[in-house]
Amino acid sequence: MKKCAAFVLAATTALAQDAQLERGKKAIEDRTGCFLVDYSFVETEALKPGYTKDNRVYDVNLNKSIKEWIVATEISPTRIKLQHVLQGVDLKGEHMPGGIIRHTGEDWEFNAKSLFDYQGKDTWVAKDLSATPNLWLRRVTSLDDGLRYQCAAAWSTDTEYASWSCDDIAPIPGREYRDMKRKDYQDLERGSKLVVYDRSWLEREKNTKMIDEAGTKTPLVKELGKTWYVRLPDNECKDARDFASKDRMIFWDITREAWDEELKGARTWTDALTPKGKDSRYGMISDLEETWIKKDLTKPENRAAAKAAVKKVIEETQARK
Repeated sequence: MKKCAAFVLAATTALAQDAQLERGKKAIEDRTGCFLVDYSFVETEALKPGYTKDNRVYDVNLNKSIKEWIVATEISPTRIKLQHVLQGVDLKGEHMPGGIIRHTGEDWEFNAKSLFDYQGKDTWVAKDLSATPNLWLRRVTSLDDGLRYQCAAAWSTDTEYASWSCDDIAPIPGREYRDMKRKDYQDLERGSKLVVYDRSWLEREKNTKMIDEAGTKTPLVKELGKTWYVRLPDNECKDARDFASKDRMIFWDITREAWDEELKGARTWTDALTPKGKDSRYGMISDLEETWIKKDLTKPENRAAAKAAVKKVIEETQARK
């Protein structure tokens, strides 16, 4: 009887793993293609005495229209990497200067061994995931493929539409320090929920902005956000697709490889200051991209040299422990 029970348990466990793996793969792959993107964020409740919530709404489509071409750059049995390419036009439908950029990346891995957990002060610490199987780890990267946020959770297997919910901590978003000119908080406690529908997908966020000073974290204000991705015919993203040329895709692959190699085995990873007199890491890697896409990156020697150049930039702006 014990052998029979053990067999049933093993079979049930295997079925659950297979169901989670297939549900996640389908949901992630369904998020590729051309999409009209609408995202907005707004503060909802002040948490720190004396703070007055900011009533501005961060609305990406307030004076422009945003589309994204999302392509799977790698698909393996347990890992899928997505690259977002952003395409912006003004209200007249005309292209904006610099309106096409390589946007965020997503690296999804089933049963990943570890993730980098954000601690604040631009520092991430490796966290073991082996004790909790059957999770999908979502690694979201910055424009330069650096660490942004990571979180592991299971996709729903008992709902009509697949959903994935996870809570994590991340640095202050670029929209805050870049567009909103915010410097009064340092961390973001993120609560994300993805729902993948037939022809669209939605990401909702319930966030708390945190002050991180002198070893103390203080809640500042709550924030709600949503991002709708509504599917369009692929030709609506033609410019973004053309931008994501074969040569650029090879360079982006090289950049991801460089980061994987730099992060491999690291227990703690801390962003250092941008070297004095130099551009940001994103700017430096973008400059490298424009240089190396003019060369034949299918040649092993060029690929190796390009990777070495990217790794040098990463090492100049990171402190490994």
